[in-house]
Amino acid sequence: MRSILLLALVATASAFTAPAAPKRFGGRPSSLADDEAPSDGGVFEEAVAAAAQPDTRIEAAALKARIFAACAASDRGFAASAADRATIEALLDDLAPLSPTADPSAGIADGDADAPLRACWRLVYTSASDVSTLGGNPFTQLGGIYQDARELPLIVNVIDVFPRALSALPPNVAANLGTAARLKVTTRARPRSPARVGLSFERVGAEATSILGRTPPDWLPKPAVPLPQLGLDLQRRVFGVSDDADPRDAESNPAFFDITYVDDDFLVIKQGSPGGTFAAVRVDGLAD
Repeated sequence: MRSILLLALVATASAFTAPAAPKRFGGRPSSLADDEAPSDGGVFEEAVAAAAQPDTRIEAAALKARIFAACAASDRGFAASAADRATIEALLDDLAPLSPTADPSAGIADGDADAPLRACWRLVYTSASDVSTLGGNPFTQLGGIYQDARELPLIVNVIDVFPRALSALPPNVAANLGTAARLKVTTRARPRSPARVGLSFERVGAEATSILGRTPPDWLPKPAVPLPQLGLDLQRRVFGVSDDADPRDAESNPAFFDITYVDDDFLVIKQGSPGGTFAAVRVDGLAD
């Protein structure tokens, strides 16, 4: 009888409290000490304590709202001051432990449909010098910047550019003169650890997406150049690993990024070389 009453109390407490928070990395499943045997009272106390814990999804949503506002105010990081960057990076660091995905690199090698990374991601912030310096080009303006991972293990980095002069024209005039190009860098991804993804760069290409406000004809060339691939033996010498080690997974190989946060609509990564952070939101696809 006592057990039946206890179960009723636990069920009643659960019915009027918020759902349990998602599991964090390294979280303990129980607040009891390892050497304590659970008693009837301990089970009830655990249920109440779990129900009282703040929902990490609510905390993450609040942090993401602040991140999006800060990123928009700094033009995706291209107009960020040192103080702006420090604020955004601190918010991203606070968000990282709240990631609901324990194995973010899962499914990459086989291109699984449910791989956490499998999506088209559009940049909302970067501190990486190899991208942020592109905003200083006096002749071109940056449009959308993407990491297209819909065809894993291939990941295509995409940058849309258009003449800077168009941004100074009235919208109706700019629409009639709209000319834009799309630059692509195709890489092949390889999971190195649950959160680290190695990259091999395969080719670069470019294509026109609009010419004077019109869609380019199909016959217009879309040049692409394959990048030279180093053999594994040569890579072992370059990265200083033994003959039985895969140089693509070597710690000294800087071609990688670490996934610090990913959920259904937001991705944060930190790249190996030349360093820097990227934050992106999930979109349906590349802009027309």
